[in-house]
Amino acid sequence: MVVSAVMAAAVLFTKYALAAYNPSCANNVVTYWGQNSWGGAHLDDPDHWEQPLASYCEDSTFDVINISFLTNFNLTGLPVLNHAFHCETTYNYTNTLHCPDIGADIKKCQANGKKIVLSLGGGNIYTYGLSSEADGQAFADTIWNMFLGGTHKYRPYDDAVLDGVDLDIESGEHTGYPAFINQLRSHFDGASKQYIISAAPQCVYPDANLGSTLSAAWIDNNYVQFYNNPCNLANIENKWNFDYASWDKLAKSNPNSNSKMYVGLPAGQGAAGNGYMDIGTLQKDLSQLYSDYASTFGGIMLWDASWYTNNKEYVQGLSSWVKSNMKCGNAPAPTSTPPTPEPTYSTTS
Repeated sequence: MVVSAVMAAAVLFTKYALAAYNPSCANNVVTYWGQNSWGGAHLDDPDHWEQPLASYCEDSTFDVINISFLTNFNLTGLPVLNHAFHCETTYNYTNTLHCPDIGADIKKCQANGKKIVLSLGGGNIYTYGLSSEADGQAFADTIWNMFLGGTHKYRPYDDAVLDGVDLDIESGEHTGYPAFINQLRSHFDGASKQYIISAAPQCVYPDANLGSTLSAAWIDNNYVQFYNNPCNLANIENKWNFDYASWDKLAKSNPNSNSKMYVGLPAGQGAAGNGYMDIGTLQKDLSQLYSDYASTFGGIMLWDASWYTNNKEYVQGLSSWVKSNMKCGNAPAPTSTPPTPEPTYSTTS
C-alpha cells in the first residue's frame, strides 16, 4: 500500500509532536497504569490485556501516567508494589518487586514528555496507612530514596526517577499524610526536576480518607473520582448528589495557590460501577464545568490505561477534544462538537 507524503508526515507528527503536561493549563489528560482492569474482566483474552507502559507514551493521548499501586506500606519491611502481571520478580529475600523493564519504559515515556508518577494505595485487599507524623516523615524518606531522587539498595525501577507521588488512599490510618507530603517537599527543594503531588479522592465530599490531607497539605492535582458513587458526573443536574463547587472551593483554599481540579472518569463501560457516559453528553458536561470553574480546572483523569487499547476511539477522541477545547488562561468557551478520531493504521496491506 502506498502512503502519500502528506499522510506520512501526519503520522510522524502524531508520533513525535507529543503533548506535554503543563500545570497551568486546563487540558491535561491523566491515566492510571498497572492494574489491567480490562484484563481482570477478560481473563481468557490476554492479547488485549494492558500493554507495557511505554505503549501509552507513543502519542499525545496522555500527559501524566500514574503507576499503580504501591499497596502495602508502614508495615514491617519494605513497601510492596502490585503491577498485575507486568512484573512479578522480587529482590532476593524481600517482597519488593524489581522491574527493570518498567524502569526502562519510564525513561522512554519521560523522553517523550510524559510525567510518570507513583500512586500509593488503591482499594480492595491492600493494607496501608500512616498513623502519625513520625510515620509520615519516615515513609517520605523511604519513597524519596527508593523511587525519586535519593539512593537505596532496593530501587524497583533501578535508576529511573519518577516524577512525583499520587495518593489514592481508600482505607487505613491517615493522620500522617500531611507530614508525609511536607517531608517529601523538603526533599524536592533544590531538586533538578519539578515533582507532582496529587490525590485521587472519591467524589463524596469531604473524602473520608483524604479530607484532612487535602485541606492541610500541598496538592498540585486533585483527581476526583466522579464515578462509582451517586455523585458521578451523570448526576450533574442533581444538586443533592453532584457537588463540584465544594471541590473547587477546596482547591482554591489549598496551600498551593495553583492547585487544580481534574474530573475523574471511567475510560470504558466496564471500568467502573457507574459514571461512564456517551461522549456527546460528556463533552457538554465538561464544557459546563470548565466554563463555571475555569480557574481551577486542570483536565480529566481516566481509569484506566487498559481501556485505551479496548475503547481506543472513545478515549482518543475524548482526549483530543479536551486538548482542543480546554486551554491555558482565559480561553474561548469550548464546543461540544466531537473531533475527528485520529486515524489508525494496519500493519497489513
